[in-house]
Amino acid sequence: MKPPQISWRTAPSRRVVSLLALGAAASAATLCLRAANIDHGKVKDPSNKNLWSLKPVEAPKAPKVKNDEQVKNPIDAFVLAKLEEKGLKLSPEADKVTLIRRLTYDLTGLPPTPDEVDAFVRDKSSKAYDKLVTRLLDSKQYGERWGRHWLDVVHYGDTHGFDRDKRRPFAWPYRDYVIKSFNDDKPYSRFVREQLAGDVLYPKDTDALIGTGFITAGPWDFESQMELREGTVEREKAREVDRNDMIIQTMSTFASLTVHCARCHDHKFDPIPQKDYYRLDAVFSGIERKNRTYADAAAADREALSKKMADIALTLPAGWCSGVAGMQDTPKWVQIDLGKSLPLTEIRLVAARPIDSDKDGYGFPLRFTVAVSDDAAFGKSDTLADSTLVDFPNPGASTVKIPATGKTARYVRVASPLLYKKANDAYFMAFGEIEVESDGINVAFGAAVTASDSLEAPAWSPKFLADGFDGRLWLRFPDDYAVRDHAVKAVDEYNALAKQLAALPEPKQFYGFESIPARKISVLKRGDVTKPIEEVTPGAPSCVDGLTVTFPTGPENEGQRRAALAEWLTDARNPLTRRSIVNRVWQYHFGRGIVATPSDFGRNGIAPTHPELLDYLTAEFVKDGESIKKLHRLIVSSATYKQSSATNEKAAAIDADNVYLWRQNRTRLDAEELRDSVLAVSGKLDGTLGGPAYEPFHFVDDKSPVYDHLDISSINNPATWRRTVYRFAVRSVPNPFLECLDCADPSINTPVRTSTITALQSLALLNDPFMLKQAELFAERLGKAAKSPTDQVKAGFRLAVGRAPTSAETAALVPLVEKQGLPTFCRVLFNTNEFFFID
Repeated sequence: MKPPQISWRTAPSRRVVSLLALGAAASAATLCLRAANIDHGKVKDPSNKNLWSLKPVEAPKAPKVKNDEQVKNPIDAFVLAKLEEKGLKLSPEADKVTLIRRLTYDLTGLPPTPDEVDAFVRDKSSKAYDKLVTRLLDSKQYGERWGRHWLDVVHYGDTHGFDRDKRRPFAWPYRDYVIKSFNDDKPYSRFVREQLAGDVLYPKDTDALIGTGFITAGPWDFESQMELREGTVEREKAREVDRNDMIIQTMSTFASLTVHCARCHDHKFDPIPQKDYYRLDAVFSGIERKNRTYADAAAADREALSKKMADIALTLPAGWCSGVAGMQDTPKWVQIDLGKSLPLTEIRLVAARPIDSDKDGYGFPLRFTVAVSDDAAFGKSDTLADSTLVDFPNPGASTVKIPATGKTARYVRVASPLLYKKANDAYFMAFGEIEVESDGINVAFGAAVTASDSLEAPAWSPKFLADGFDGRLWLRFPDDYAVRDHAVKAVDEYNALAKQLAALPEPKQFYGFESIPARKISVLKRGDVTKPIEEVTPGAPSCVDGLTVTFPTGPENEGQRRAALAEWLTDARNPLTRRSIVNRVWQYHFGRGIVATPSDFGRNGIAPTHPELLDYLTAEFVKDGESIKKLHRLIVSSATYKQSSATNEKAAAIDADNVYLWRQNRTRLDAEELRDSVLAVSGKLDGTLGGPAYEPFHFVDDKSPVYDHLDISSINNPATWRRTVYRFAVRSVPNPFLECLDCADPSINTPVRTSTITALQSLALLNDPFMLKQAELFAERLGKAAKSPTDQVKAGFRLAVGRAPTSAETAALVPLVEKQGLPTFCRVLFNTNEFFFID
């Protein structure tokens, strides 16, 4: 692949467009530079021998350095060795106020309180920093912060996405599982295994079961999966897209491999053949998304009541139902023989209401005709109703009445060209009763019934179409009193049991999947579902030398397939999995990973800046039992982490991007940190942990739901003032305030967030309704904390940025408070660089 040719000859009026084009060209050029071993799209060495990430992890010793007085732990030696090669060294350590603010945000995503800052500054002991690290790692807010990072990577959301973007009300238990796992410092390999196969590997562990929500955390095309007929090409395409998301989710997250690039052909850059992609596809081919119960305190009572209700339902005639068709446009008909030709007044179609269904109008056809005739074959007939051009609204519990005055006939036929849909491949029509009125009498009662086909079951039969019972009520009592009394008593008993069932506590559910027999998977020519080449069995990528795991091949072993993949990922011989998580943790502490492409450790990614350091950290991580908290402690205790973020012209001239870490990186608060900090400073942050998501929008349920994030009553509702990690994340309609602050898009895996600085952000911080309300509340807090404007300014600074104002700041801001009020001063504080950035 050749770098694009860039022309600087552009007209001034097109300068903006040219700069955008230049950015795209530069990105393409960067890809070329990354792939140093690639020539015109062909990998010079397609093996894994020269790919750094596939080599075994070593445990290198810390190198010797000249400025060894700067070395606080081995991390510093590795960083200094690189710096000294460039003629650089570490910057001095930051002051204590800066350190506690940096560390508190890094580990909890919240600002330190003034009291916490004072206590740390006053503590002159050598253990002061260690104690601070321990306190923050032990806080529940740690899991909320680091759980949010993980949810970015796995593109967690509370809706399905795509056009319909239906709600996913039971997604949140997986979010809470992630937060709890970080707070519990769960060993990373266990964390991986639970998310891929917790239901199989740890069947008695509820947390492990919920952890499998990882597989289905991403978006899902509800319309294509639920409304397209089984067996169609479009349905297969949708299913393939869904499994592709699961493959990306798993391999990019845990192994930092871009296996999905081998969907249509062998990977162009990495040693991943196309067959490996489809072997992974086979791992997930037995997964069907659904809500899954993980706890049910009333399970025994629920089961007993449900069984009794089912037994009663079998004794109650529901009506007539056609046979089930695989195509919705399969013609069906049913007709009643009145025994002789009679003058007709009205025909009544009584919708089915089987007592065990929560839907009235069950089986009522979308389109139909009603005709009468004296010919059983309907060679000649009169059509009384024709609803075949547009869909007929489902009548629910109502009766559809069709006038027939002036007609005389023996036979009444209802025919449907478009059936009721129960599922993608299950179509039929059903009625609870058909009544035919003649001279004020239902002459259809007890009449003979014939049909194109009929379902014969305890509750469904042609004889139940004209028996006077609609499934729940007698429309006409039968002559047999025993039959009548049985039905009345059975309905009463069923309804009583239904009330008991409704009174039971709801089972606890999470959004996950059920295992079904695994579908057959084939390699697809150029990824086309209509062009299978060869069937494959499940398996893992073949790129790691010496690492093979046996995968079960039987379709009934869906869960064991996932367990085998979890084994491959967490095997001690796999060099990818632990390198990947170590690099991610480093990235969130420094703003850039040792590998700047954290989900791509291949040739198309960026090579590590400090490969020996990455291996050292990985080896230490394994030695420490894969404890992420111990990894944090090691990193944040280094002089590299604690150094000042102040710039240095000489160093910047050598390493302008600070790739080699001659200073700490100054970072901007991300969207969640900013919102949470505003709430914390205003004193209104609700610290409730876990549970269902709060909804910072007005919701209107519809075919395509409405999520109105601009609804003021929702923005100002104290129930929404929880940490942002607990918000109901809508995929199709981003929260505009969070979006302008570069919040992660829950529709895509986000290993690295974009971080911009725009005028729109400044305007949002000044004028967004959320900010205006919180500024008022912050002002109320300051008004209660101090009486004079001078003291209020001091209190505001201490709360917002962790320090006292300078005399010049006080002199400038006290008049602002006096003239324009405390809320205006609070808006100014929220919009300062010092509030918005972490040094």
